[in-house]
Amino acid sequence: MADLEQNSEYVKVAYYYYKTGLTQDEIAKKMFMSRQRVNRILKKCLELGIVKISIQECEQRDVELETQLEMMLGINEMLVVEIAPNDDPYAPVGSVAASFLNRVIQNDFIIGFSRGRALSAVVDHLIATDKTDLTVTQLVGGLNAEETVINSDSIVHRAAETLNAKPRFMYAPIVLENKKLRDALIKEDIYQQAYQSMKACTIALVGIGDRSQAFNSRHPNFISGAELDYLDRNHAVGEVCTHYFDIDGKLIQSGIEDRVLAIDHESLLKVPFRIGVACGVEKVQAIIGAVRGRFINVLITDKETAQQLKTALTSK
Repeated sequence: MADLEQNSEYVKVAYYYYKTGLTQDEIAKKMFMSRQRVNRILKKCLELGIVKISIQECEQRDVELETQLEMMLGINEMLVVEIAPNDDPYAPVGSVAASFLNRVIQNDFIIGFSRGRALSAVVDHLIATDKTDLTVTQLVGGLNAEETVINSDSIVHRAAETLNAKPRFMYAPIVLENKKLRDALIKEDIYQQAYQSMKACTIALVGIGDRSQAFNSRHPNFISGAELDYLDRNHAVGEVCTHYFDIDGKLIQSGIEDRVLAIDHESLLKVPFRIGVACGVEKVQAIIGAVRGRFINVLITDKETAQQLKTALTSK
């Protein structure tokens, strides 16, 4: 009988606190007990399972795995998204990344985007914000391809519309035929305006390209045969904003950087929020290199990729 009465008391305290929103002081006065006793009862309710706390998105996220990888990688934040079998990972990963972006945006922020399906999915899920004086800029030039929706200029245009931000466009391709042409173009005022925005970015959202994307490129004019050979000999595993690196994050100067229009390596590393969004186990090595090279300090990915990432890190 005593246990039944005690349980009833515990349930009542929990109901008042979690359901009606009464403070511990208000419950103490209402139930003629000390505030300390209310506090002890609430703790006991958790221990006995009378109260079970559910954190929003926990069913879609693995917080324990996120925390483990944050420590292993030494990054600021890791977000792992549960994907249903056979589902396209880009939409749910993009949704979580968009929520993170909306959480960290502040007034006067400059937000830079590279390109790719993952970032296109982020923009698809962005919502309007009450933050003001925002600027959205390209981090790389456009790529003349059929899938224009994944190009940086399209991504910036859509993001600026949703966030009511000022867009900064390069109005130039991502890669040019030679260094001379690139050097001439970067002197133009319109590029300098975009470049200054890039350098002043508060947030950089970047895709992480894996080795296969460079070596099996659908755009043969993007990388020359000599550049591919150089990347191969130097064990390139991935790229961020056209900056190629090895598994240790060491930058590989293949010559392509002399022909591309993109944020420079040093400026990218100075951006406070460097958010990498990547899906697929084929990108594990590229992700490791991107983290070790400090190209990113926040990572958002799917659970399968995160698990493979943990395995790769613990097997060494």
